[in-house]
Amino acid sequence: MQPVTNNALSHTLRKILLVQLSLVLITATILTLVKGHEFFMATLYGGAVIMASTIYFGWRLKIATEATDKTPSVNSVELFKGIFIRFLMVIGLLALGLGWLKLQPAGVLSGFIAAQLAYWFSRSSYGVTRRK
Repeated sequence: MQPVTNNALSHTLRKILLVQLSLVLITATILTLVKGHEFFMATLYGGAVIMASTIYFGWRLKIATEATDKTPSVNSVELFKGIFIRFLMVIGLLALGLGWLKLQPAGVLSGFIAAQLAYWFSRSSYGVTRRK
């Protein structure tokens, strides 16, 4: 029973990442044409922050849903640990991009928002695909 769940989780994660990448590239291209080339890297960075957090939380969700005794269950401690670390990771990476790397704030936030919109466009949530 677990391999089916992991396959569904992997499929959903790949789908979300593909939509995130597509939206970020479209946003980066548009901003580059409208605002200039300095927005390209900033937009890619903002999108990469969310993509990295998606990959990390997908991995933590896989760990949280793996059952040692082969019964369907969720390890709540691992799940909340993943949520908390993901939150800190996003804050740290945004601070790095805006502070130390001095990227264009509007570009970083545009990429960040575009990647976040992918959850809505992919019509799925972490590991659970909605029924039609």
